[in-house]
Amino acid sequence: MGSTLVRSGNIISLRLEDGSDLLPELKHLLEKEAVKGAVILSAIGMLRNFTIGWLGPEGYVKKEYNEPYELLSISGTVNIMEDGGVFIHPHAALSGRDHSTVGGHLFSGVVHNTLEAVLLVPEGVSYYRKELEEGGYKKFCPQREEN
Repeated sequence: MGSTLVRSGNIISLRLEDGSDLLPELKHLLEKEAVKGAVILSAIGMLRNFTIGWLGPEGYVKKEYNEPYELLSISGTVNIMEDGGVFIHPHAALSGRDHSTVGGHLFSGVVHNTLEAVLLVPEGVSYYRKELEEGGYKKFCPQREEN
């Protein structure tokens, strides 16, 4: 296991190795970089033991996949919660051995072999995740930062 992260200006490039627990590892790396919001531009590689979901009227309908799938794409945002913690909101498309494709909100996944990703950290903007209506879902709230 392990990871490599390189930051140049507002671009973060990283590689995660086999066995990395994707979302906790990414959260740890972004907290270490003190990121106050980011856009996941690209992520490819492979995942196993992953859970994806579809948001229905009763909440998320989740499905687990244990075998390795090729990660075709992850897109999403990195937000700061009201308690200051990092929240990653990723959606993914993955392809199985039979070339069937699955996708949805990515809840978890373990890197199989390797994963490479590039994120953009916007300048002058922070992304927050807040509850706008009591009892409602926490929503994406971009905010301009003053110098």
